[in-house]
Amino acid sequence: MSWETEIRYAAFRYLADYERFNELIPGRILAEGFEWKGQRITLKGQTGIWTPRGFDCPISITSRTEGPYNLDGISKDGTIIYAYRGMDANHWDNKKLRKAYETRTPLIFFKEVRNHLYQAIWPVLIIEDHPEQLYVLATIDPAFRTVEPHVPWASIELSPVEVRRYAMVETRHRLHQSAFREIVIHAYDERCAMCNLHHPQLLDAAHIIPDSDDEGIPVVNNGLSLCKIHHAAFDCNLLGVDSDYIVHVQQRLLQETDGPMLQHGLKDLHAKRIILPRRKNDWPNPESLERKFKDFPEY
Repeated sequence: MSWETEIRYAAFRYLADYERFNELIPGRILAEGFEWKGQRITLKGQTGIWTPRGFDCPISITSRTEGPYNLDGISKDGTIIYAYRGMDANHWDNKKLRKAYETRTPLIFFKEVRNHLYQAIWPVLIIEDHPEQLYVLATIDPAFRTVEPHVPWASIELSPVEVRRYAMVETRHRLHQSAFREIVIHAYDERCAMCNLHHPQLLDAAHIIPDSDDEGIPVVNNGLSLCKIHHAAFDCNLLGVDSDYIVHVQQRLLQETDGPMLQHGLKDLHAKRIILPRRKNDWPNPESLERKFKDFPEY
């Protein structure tokens, strides 16, 4: 196994370990990279197609929130359209990308969610090269996740289209949920909209219209930043929020007598207004709140 292949496997392991405790990766962490046998390996550079010094193929490709690379430009067979760098098909970066296609070398895809925060997706394979149109097609292929180190990548068969499509659907769902959490909690200044708790690790982005519903799209106006207990209470309709942003507590809870958590954590919220984002454009959609509130039982 070549040293470049060893490093690529090490990069996959590094990202897997990092993501066990972190949904998103700051750009500075990717720029710092990781150490391999005394050598610093940078996972992301200044350009979208990033090839560390001495590598034959890129280690990563990056999509910015504002740029020519768009994860949602996905075909039904689970492929990603990724633009060349610039207008020259023979630019050094584009030739390296073409080399990855020819050798079937797996890459890492970094999708920017917000302000230099990235989701890592791997292994990504370049399956088509279109130099005349200045783009490649890439796909997520689970077959390359569990390859033995001694097996040449070029000898591995691509997974069936159905498998790749399913992998992409799962990845898109994960991406959208991570992005949704990030934008919603950021809009509320990393605080719970009900109790003002300011500990991001204890906050969730609660859907107003569930994501299982066709109208439950992952946008900030369909979300509330809630601590975990208020998220659970909101989802099971122990708490409701009307279209005027007023909190309602079920009457049966108001009539219960229990410890301080019930009193101060739930009952004291009744008839109070939620804390809203500073930007009015980020406020919850009143129509969505009204639809959700129709399911709220007063008793």
